[in-house]
Amino acid sequence: MKRTFLSSMVMLAAILVLGVGRAKADEITVGGTTASNVPTGITFTAGSFNGTTSLGYAGFSNLGSYTLSTSAGNYTNSVVDLTVTFTVPTGINGGASSIFVANLFGNVNTNAQGGVTVVFSNPTQIFNFSNASGTGSFSFTVNPVSLNPGGTTAVSGFVSGGSIISAAEPSGALLLGAGLLLVPFLGRKLV
Repeated sequence: MKRTFLSSMVMLAAILVLGVGRAKADEITVGGTTASNVPTGITFTAGSFNGTTSLGYAGFSNLGSYTLSTSAGNYTNSVVDLTVTFTVPTGINGGASSIFVANLFGNVNTNAQGGVTVVFSNPTQIFNFSNASGTGSFSFTVNPVSLNPGGTTAVSGFVSGGSIISAAEPSGALLLGAGLLLVPFLGRKLV
């Protein structure tokens, strides 16, 4: 009886040590809003996005949109700032807002020919976070945008490498261990 009880205690200790020490990477939900500063002749419609990664990846096609005027203008060396503010996940190190900077190339002629390309100079940024659910990280990339005179183009981007290491939950290991402690006593005959 003492030997069985001692064996059960050793098993319980092993379960607790192994159960608490292991964590698995889970998918994350990423969401937020966008805003942009633009030069005259280009307008921006703000967007909002929300999605959960699958195998660490999630694509977004609703990061707002840019519209280019049909009026003549030269946008070469103009700058566009796209601000992405994350509402989830919470606890992003350094704050939940990041600015993606773009230089514009191209011009719009009076006869509505030509166009503008928005190429972000820092298209991929890495974010680390820590909250009650655990700790994790993800990369967020904004794709280049091409605009035709009078046209509107949606801004798209994607999350890659997104994962979270869940906070350890020892309660499950405790319940399993407590159940295992009862196993030796189930075989005893009650008198």
